[in-house]
Amino acid sequence: MQNLILYIKPFLTAFVLSVVFMCVLIAFSKRYNLFDRNGGRKKHVGKISRLGGLGIIVAFWLAIFLSGTLVFDELKIGLVICSILILIFGLWDDLRNISWKKQIALQIFIALVMIYFGLGVDYVANPFGGREFRLDTFYFFDFSVLGSFFVILWIVGFMNVVNWLDGLDGLAGGVGAIASLTLFFLSISDLVNQPPLAILAITFVGALLGFLVFNFYPAKIFMGTSGSMFLGFMLAVLAIFAGGKIATVFLVMGFPILDAVWVVYKRLHEGRSPFIGDRNHFHYYLFDKLGWSERRTVFSIYLLSAVLGFLSLIFQGIYKFMVLVILFIIVIASTKKQIRKKGTIVG
Repeated sequence: MQNLILYIKPFLTAFVLSVVFMCVLIAFSKRYNLFDRNGGRKKHVGKISRLGGLGIIVAFWLAIFLSGTLVFDELKIGLVICSILILIFGLWDDLRNISWKKQIALQIFIALVMIYFGLGVDYVANPFGGREFRLDTFYFFDFSVLGSFFVILWIVGFMNVVNWLDGLDGLAGGVGAIASLTLFFLSISDLVNQPPLAILAITFVGALLGFLVFNFYPAKIFMGTSGSMFLGFMLAVLAIFAGGKIATVFLVMGFPILDAVWVVYKRLHEGRSPFIGDRNHFHYYLFDKLGWSERRTVFSIYLLSAVLGFLSLIFQGIYKFMVLVILFIIVIASTKKQIRKKGTIVG
């Protein structure tokens, strides 16, 4: 029972704080006319606050501090510092619309900060078994060159994957909550057994669920750049905290990751920047072209993410890789099919 309370208390605290903060931020946005931009690939009705990320970040860290159960080592201090940077820059973008180049530069800087505070990956497991792929064979000063490059690519990649996923009400927050819950179950398993990681993961779930109360269709508040960057950052870092369980998080986020890879390929193939947004994503196809309702689209992707999360907990090695390959084939086949039928999926 004591172990259960260790996780329930920060979860409920984060949830309640998040709900309260969202109410305050919605009222604040109405008072000072701080609403999301509408037009282009964004098609929403009414004036909607874009400050949800502020509520998620503050609720999460306040719940962590109030729980008093975590010892703040160098890695967690780095996590706090990076969260503050994401909050400041994200709010700046939410209010002023910063260029994608500056966003990428900040994301790389955030990854470098985490590396400075000790975040690293020494090896990546071989999905076919046998010897792992070592990333700690060459050092520059005290930092692994290959390991640091992997961390930068992993964090920057996840930040952008979540940002691109944040296209329909409740989509990014819900998928992020499923991924965080998967990390929670992984961290309390005998395989990992890391209570500090479990506290971080379940507290994050609470903050996201509090946000989702107001983000389901029709949304009253969006997470904005600060929220999507923080969500991607936390999932990327927690995966490494969990003893380098990269494949687990990669699988549970398999659909948005493969969707992002396909969209980047298509943009480059058409001679466009991969960082300029459009409505080529699969969730937009379900919504725009197939005529699915926003809730049906979102809950279908929830179900897929939950199934992948469950599989990521019970499968190991080559089986996770096989699931990803099957998912990739399905995404590519379905996308090519609708391209042949309709010529384009851009809305």
